[in-house]
Amino acid sequence: MKILVAYDGTLNAKDVLRYGVFKAKTLRGTLEVLHVVDSHALSEYSGLSANERSQKEAEHYLDEVRKIIDEAGKGLKVSFITSEGDPYEEIISYAKDNKMDLILVPQRYASIAKKAPCSVSVVPRDFSTFKVLLVDDEEAFVKALAMRLNLRNLHTEVVLDGDQAIAFVKKFGPDVIVLDLRMPGMDGIEVLRETKKMNPDVQVIILSGRETPKDREEAKKLGAFDFVTKPAEIDMLAGRVKEAYWTKVEKPPHAFPEEA
Repeated sequence: MKILVAYDGTLNAKDVLRYGVFKAKTLRGTLEVLHVVDSHALSEYSGLSANERSQKEAEHYLDEVRKIIDEAGKGLKVSFITSEGDPYEEIISYAKDNKMDLILVPQRYASIAKKAPCSVSVVPRDFSTFKVLLVDDEEAFVKALAMRLNLRNLHTEVVLDGDQAIAFVKKFGPDVIVLDLRMPGMDGIEVLRETKKMNPDVQVIILSGRETPKDREEAKKLGAFDFVTKPAEIDMLAGRVKEAYWTKVEKPPHAFPEEA
């Protein structure tokens, strides 16, 4: 499958790219990322000509794309293309000329679906419709983490130990759990085990700075979505939470990431 991502550098576009990586991996497809410099919006800026400005913009966006691909799409075949013109026309024209199977766009380009030569998926700005549970006994850390994820349009709740986590799962059924591995009492592995017994569809990301190969092996066996090193870079963690949710909703075949 040939997948085209319309990338404009916005936060929404970064989620579109992450979703494109997810789709390309799960469908064994190729990914092409198109950045269109809007020719109508180009003007003199900070002493730069319109051409210089568009070139610097493209270089900046390419760096952003590379970072996300390095985080989420290791080994994936990705092409980055820059063009100039009207973004709506350029996206449609590129998809038609290159026989794309799927176009992924930010919400601002939703109307492209009316004229596109293939299927179009619009990736939303707001992810607060699904429930994320953070479980960690370090109260200050986990509340700060929740605040930072909330600022990225993720609706998060916080509990401070394994027993509270199990009670929350029973009552509310979260979509994704970000779970500390080392906690007093019921540890992360035991919470994962009990959660999967109650609701196998809940996606669990283990957060730890002190895991062992045995921990990873046990988590993989129990169905954890991923291990993330603590402290986690916030955009990377938010991206993994979203990918875990897409995995839950779309139920593609999923391979637990191998240890680096």
